[in-house]
Amino acid sequence: MSVMREGTRYAVEGKVGETLAKALSRHPALVTAVPVTSIVRGPDAHVLIPDEHLAKMPELEYLERTQLEDVGIDPGANSRLASQCMLTPELDGLVVSIAEMYPENPM
Repeated sequence: MSVMREGTRYAVEGKVGETLAKALSRHPALVTAVPVTSIVRGPDAHVLIPDEHLAKMPELEYLERTQLEDVGIDPGANSRLASQCMLTPELDGLVVSIAEMYPENPM
């Protein structure tokens, strides 16, 4: 898959059955893009997914939408948290952009 961050495209190896967040956290240039946002979810990022791949993913449930709204800045219809994106064979060739998140709350 390809990941766009601040105008640069990175090739990221992902494994079927893992989350996008886990794949992103292994890439040395992207590890800072997936800060730990909670003890439960671990590393995470607000990502934007193109329509063609979004159509192959399940719709967000209420709790997932709430989590996204808590950490993502201006989430839209194509927004997801990387921890909510399970990699499947149907998502082969996925291209995502890393969007803005609120700074980590130190409290």
